[in-house]
Amino acid sequence: MLETFRQFFDLHTIIWLCPIIFIFHDLEEIITIESSMKASKNRFQKSSSFVQLILNMREKLGSTAAQLSVSATWILLIISFTTVVTAHLTLNGGGFLLYTAILNLFILQAIMHIVQSICFKGYTPGIITALFLLIPYSLIAYDSLFECGLIDGHLLFASLPVSLLMIPIFLVGNLLGRYFIH
Repeated sequence: MLETFRQFFDLHTIIWLCPIIFIFHDLEEIITIESSMKASKNRFQKSSSFVQLILNMREKLGSTAAQLSVSATWILLIISFTTVVTAHLTLNGGGFLLYTAILNLFILQAIMHIVQSICFKGYTPGIITALFLLIPYSLIAYDSLFECGLIDGHLLFASLPVSLLMIPIFLVGNLLGRYFIH
């Protein structure tokens, strides 16, 4: 199946799809966050401490569409910058550390959505695009990069700490959203 996909999309196209995939994913979250938060508060008032922890984290990280939009814009700027640099580097034989780190975060984000949906026993904002866009896109991108010899197991392993360092940088967007949108 991946071979069929590669016939229609070259590596540059796959790289340039990164911010587009992110936009679709975050649009789902932005559109559904407020109704989901309201439903979760009513439905899970007497739930386990883990579910309450997830709800508290969601609220602290931005529980309105406007706050999430500011955060998404911040992250989109970083992802877009990384995409431009990566697309340029493919022409010059450069590295893919930051791009691979973002792919890792896409997979982590998708796993978090899956875990939340299991904990809440239902829909959580972002689960649909996590399952049908983030995971397939990331797997196709990893496969294409491995197939072209642009990343290997060593680079994938080296990208994991970079991914962890990017999390607080991405979370700055949540702080900006809470600061600018009260």
